[in-house]
Amino acid sequence: MQNHSELNSSPGHVGLDERSRRVGKFFYSVLFSIFITLEAALALFIINWHHAASVALFFVLSFIFLISSYGTARQLVSLVTGYRSLPSLHNAPAGKHVAMLYTTMNDVVPECLDSISQTYPCDVFILDDSTDEAKKRVVDTIASVKDYRIIRRSERKSYKAGAINNWFIKFGRDYDYIVLLDSDSYLPSDWVEEALKFAEHPSNGNVAVFQGMINIWNLDTRFVTVQAPMSRIGQFTWEEKLANELDAVFCYGHNVMIRMDALRQIEGFVEGYVSEDFATAVSLSELGWKTRFVPLHTYEAMPENVRGFIRRQNKWTRGAMEFFTLSRKGISRGKKFILLQTPLGHITNLLMPVGMFLTIYGFSSTKSGASGFISSFISNPLQTYWSVPILRFVLLSAIFFSAISAAVRFRTGIGYVANLRYRLLSAAISSISIPYEIKSMLSYIVTGLKNIPVTPKNEDVLSFREVLSISRYSLIIEVALFAGIVYVNPLGGVFNLTWLIPMMVAPVVITRMSRKEQTHPLANEMSARKSTCLYPDPAGVHRSLAHPLSTHDPAGTRN
Repeated sequence: MQNHSELNSSPGHVGLDERSRRVGKFFYSVLFSIFITLEAALALFIINWHHAASVALFFVLSFIFLISSYGTARQLVSLVTGYRSLPSLHNAPAGKHVAMLYTTMNDVVPECLDSISQTYPCDVFILDDSTDEAKKRVVDTIASVKDYRIIRRSERKSYKAGAINNWFIKFGRDYDYIVLLDSDSYLPSDWVEEALKFAEHPSNGNVAVFQGMINIWNLDTRFVTVQAPMSRIGQFTWEEKLANELDAVFCYGHNVMIRMDALRQIEGFVEGYVSEDFATAVSLSELGWKTRFVPLHTYEAMPENVRGFIRRQNKWTRGAMEFFTLSRKGISRGKKFILLQTPLGHITNLLMPVGMFLTIYGFSSTKSGASGFISSFISNPLQTYWSVPILRFVLLSAIFFSAISAAVRFRTGIGYVANLRYRLLSAAISSISIPYEIKSMLSYIVTGLKNIPVTPKNEDVLSFREVLSISRYSLIIEVALFAGIVYVNPLGGVFNLTWLIPMMVAPVVITRMSRKEQTHPLANEMSARKSTCLYPDPAGVHRSLAHPLSTHDPAGTRN
């Protein structure tokens, strides 16, 4: 243990528990104040309690309000909460045994595997479950040059958790920490050295999971570049400001350092779940271990088209539903509530189409009523809009939510145009992906864990015809909704244009925003640093990447 003079003596270390309690009380007060206000306004001024469809819509909107209130509370509280890092040592301790585990299953990214290099001595293991011989040859060639050790299993049991546990049984007793990497992970060369400064500080002795903040590096398509900068909002509101203060439970399963003493108490990673990282963090929390974000930036790749995005989202959806099967004994109500937000978000997506059909088919109107409203709106837009209670409610709530979001975007340096492009693409992706998410959710409920899909890497740009094919389920929903607008509720179509239009143009938006960017060969890295990295930058951790990602491809499988 380092003596006191070697410890970082930042004032932020004082009163950690008391400050966390204050932040927690404020956060939950804000959250439930927003939620109750929305619910009361909806119940008192909008809902017709004698109309079945109106009552059903109230309960659908209640789920949406809870999720939106949670997100807005995170944004609002983060604006008034100062940044505070975990306590850390001035110098990394010597003699700690660290293993870096690179996991792959037919998705090796040669540039990332070849780039594993740390200033702190580490042993690198490749946990290779690949069945593709070409991918195996890539792994073998890089491993022989870089002196990595390859661990392969005869049977792919329990997926990624099984691969980690296979290593754990053989080598776990020899190491103090493991660093988990996915096939597309990239860590700056001093990441382990900096992470150990946090992990070995006496104040962090009860922390098992040290999660790095994740940015995007594959910025060679508009589909990715439009979305990547928005990670700054998540980092500002959650990873930097609130997650640690609220003592939340989390683990992304990659770009993370885990204390082996903690992992040995639960005898390795928890198997039998899609989100083995999530289940393991919960099991550690049950024993009193903490999970914390460290202000150390890392990188990963984002799916490069909507097909890859849907596959990843389906995996996350199935993983989120496992919350209801996890043991959560000994976890505080606050932690449980935060954990609950993930599955509730996916359930809300399940309810979105229900809400859409209720707003159209649950009410009736005439074409003359719709044309009369349009005429009045053209002649006197403000008075006409304000005269309709539901539109008045939508306007006031939109102003409130937008003002807070705008303040966060200002603090994180995201401009109006960048936000507009993101919102257009995000709405388009949601329109297309929600039916798949519902299908995945129902499939998991019926069949359970049959397989865990691997998120695809380096996908080709999709043609408009391919995007239309992927959009087929949402197009069917659109046809059904527009039939209701024409024959049942024309006025409902007018009132709901704000979400009907994004559904209509979703394939066009996705196609246009999925083109390859014409950039300098090194622009991916430079843009990643410029677009997605946040303050503060702890002493030298987030600087220029140590070297360009290698373009060398031992197997000749990439351009």
